[in-house]
Amino acid sequence: MLMVVSKNKKAYNKWAFLLFLILISLFSCQSNEIKITNDSKSFEWSQISIDTLEIAPSRASQLGFFQVKGSAVYYVDQAYGFIAEFTQYGDSKGVKKRELDGPEELQGISELIPTLEGFIIRHDWVFYYYDHDWNFLRKSVLQFPSSVSYDEIMDNPKGEYIGMYELQNYNARTVELPDGDLLTKLDVEHPIFNAFISRAYYRDSRVLGKIDMLSGKVKEIKITRPATYEAFNFVPFHNKFDFDVTNTNLIYVTHEIDSLIYVYDQDWNLKESFGAAGKEMNTNYTQSQNLDVAFESNHFYASRKSEGFYKDIFVDEENELVFRTYRQGSDRQDLLDETYNPLRLQIFKRNKLIGDYSVPGKFKILGKVGVQYIADGFFDEQNEKQGFYILILN
Repeated sequence: MLMVVSKNKKAYNKWAFLLFLILISLFSCQSNEIKITNDSKSFEWSQISIDTLEIAPSRASQLGFFQVKGSAVYYVDQAYGFIAEFTQYGDSKGVKKRELDGPEELQGISELIPTLEGFIIRHDWVFYYYDHDWNFLRKSVLQFPSSVSYDEIMDNPKGEYIGMYELQNYNARTVELPDGDLLTKLDVEHPIFNAFISRAYYRDSRVLGKIDMLSGKVKEIKITRPATYEAFNFVPFHNKFDFDVTNTNLIYVTHEIDSLIYVYDQDWNLKESFGAAGKEMNTNYTQSQNLDVAFESNHFYASRKSEGFYKDIFVDEENELVFRTYRQGSDRQDLLDETYNPLRLQIFKRNKLIGDYSVPGKFKILGKVGVQYIADGFFDEQNEKQGFYILILN
């Protein structure tokens, strides 16, 4: 059962609880949209609640995102170019960083990356490093060093050539690894080695890059796409993926067209895979072997609104929980963008699916503070409101 509540709504009263028990008994007799195994030996909760917590920054463009570090929640306004800090309860701690503030001349904010040292702000291919008090430390430029010539890369591209790669900007994500390096999403755009015309791209291109934090150089590129992609010819609009890294250096990866979640160790070895298919997903993917389509953004946006795909992943290693969202797809023609494509959240306990819930369209778990999970995604442009979600397992 999914309960979406506002900041001012009360918890279930005793009558709602009785109704919930009745519904649980019905679940054992018939098929329902949400199935939850009520096994107290395997987990300690039977429902979730999502609370909307509004914040009030000094100004806001509605174009931005949130990030979590420790018990603090940071709001990044990309249009106005500032980072503001809030408590988990929505109390303001003020603006911490602005563009063009200080000798480092920060030009923009593409990502905010929490680190042990403090913070990293990535703008395009430049990393700006700050301590915990937002004092500027240094900066570095992301580099993809190549051990082969430019002609070799262009005429005979291979998946292991680091010099072919670039950042994946869609749903970008960079995290600090326990060993101090950075891990980021990669993609490759090449005239003859790309998602539109090359089968080798799906078999051999790497998806993750390990970056030396001091120099900005990509040291390693690892992990190829799963064999699931061999079932399709070319699915260039669904070659994306997401990942999360645990404190024990395990890497969890989910790909858009694959129901499995893949777990790798710190040496990039595949340890295990698990997963479950989403409910009523439209997997009739748009397939194209025409490079010209790459320059027609309307095809990309149409596929993101109408087709189902797996999206964001978050791992709570301490409680052996994995959270993954997916879009179901929609046949509506009036959807404004991808965020109106119905979104659901899967929850796995010890690799077994124990819940599948409808969630708001921009919902994305960012971190955990105490027993609460903080999620990005609340932007009400029409009413000029923004905030974050709090997910609680009851």
